Amino acid sequence: MKNNVLYLIESKLNLNIKGHNIERFIKRLKNNNIEILNIVYISKDEINIKIYKKDYDKVIKLKTIYEVEIIDYYGLIKTKNNLLSNKYIIIFILISLISLYLVTSLIFEVDVITNDSKMENILIEELEEYGIKRYRFKKNYMELQEIKSKLLSNHKEELEWIEIENIGTKYIIRYEPRIKNNINVDTPLRHIIAKKSGVIRDMNISSGQIVKDIDSYVKKGDIIVSGYISLNGSVKDTVSSSGSVYAETWYKVTIDYPYKYKEIKETGNSKEIFVIKLLNKDIELFNFNKYKTNKVENKTILKNNILPIKFVKQKQIETIVIDENNTEDKLIEKAINLSKKKMEEKLKDGEYVKDYKILNKTKHSDSITLNIFFNVVEDITEYQQIEEYVEEEKEIE
Repeated sequence: MKNNVLYLIESKLNLNIKGHNIERFIKRLKNNNIEILNIVYISKDEINIKIYKKDYDKVIKLKTIYEVEIIDYYGLIKTKNNLLSNKYIIIFILISLISLYLVTSLIFEVDVITNDSKMENILIEELEEYGIKRYRFKKNYMELQEIKSKLLSNHKEELEWIEIENIGTKYIIRYEPRIKNNINVDTPLRHIIAKKSGVIRDMNISSGQIVKDIDSYVKKGDIIVSGYISLNGSVKDTVSSSGSVYAETWYKVTIDYPYKYKEIKETGNSKEIFVIKLLNKDIELFNFNKYKTNKVENKTILKNNILPIKFVKQKQIETIVIDENNTEDKLIEKAINLSKKKMEEKLKDGEYVKDYKILNKTKHSDSITLNIFFNVVEDITEYQQIEEYVEEEKEIE
């Protein structure tokens, strides 16, 4: 009896045999030392037998008038056939596993959390020297602690503490600047003046003497809040005026809008995925919710100079396709909304479009041109530096 392990892995075949006098054929097989491992009778003229693959050629030589067909494989030969028939799936799984290892072991972004661009550049340069940069393998805990100690030692005057945090494929660097005793510089003495002409609609003043009322018209350069504080017609003090003045101003906008309009617009949604580029095919990894339409930006992480394969980080920006065929009324409505939206994009917090009026419209064969007058409430605050008021002394005769 063969060893059980060898029996399981040795290649075997399941044969279907048809022909008259099957029993005689079975006897011939046995007489030629062909071991029959299993036999199933289908009918008097048909059987299924299991044999070792090495005996298959003997069976073929003995079959004469009999029909012999392989119907199944066992052992190593079956494993080999399965591997060959699924080779592309196996290759894909191997590439995916390698990609997954790279994705979880490499760093693709380093972000320094700070408003100090100078300090940010200094830290990024030093971190790169210590191997903290994109497309490098992650550092272990002890290596990160050593790097932090070096940074603190190199910048004793600038850094109170620093932290290097690993989140997924990203390093986030946070630090606390060392507080220095700075000499406060006084705000210069100044007026608040109008940056442009308009009708004052709101004021929020914290210092200075208001000389223009709400709903009053001011021209560009007019003093709205004075830095000279007066009482009974004489100046008693000079201060630095501060605050905000909002006024209604006016704009004239011309827009040409077509009857037929098509635009590919970004929705604001985006995501980053990893992609294997094989020939002209993109294999997206773990992208379960695909965008219907999108724009992509590719960054190559790894590539093979011999094989046509790349591993890339891909930013996908979701888009929608706007395809319109407008009536005249709908076209005018959309032209106004688009003009208003573009106007609002230029405004700051607290500023808004108050009203609008169509001055005139011109029809063309494929579009309409509108001239629109907008009323906008915006911040017209501007500062004008002044000298401290000194009362002249009069000589007593």
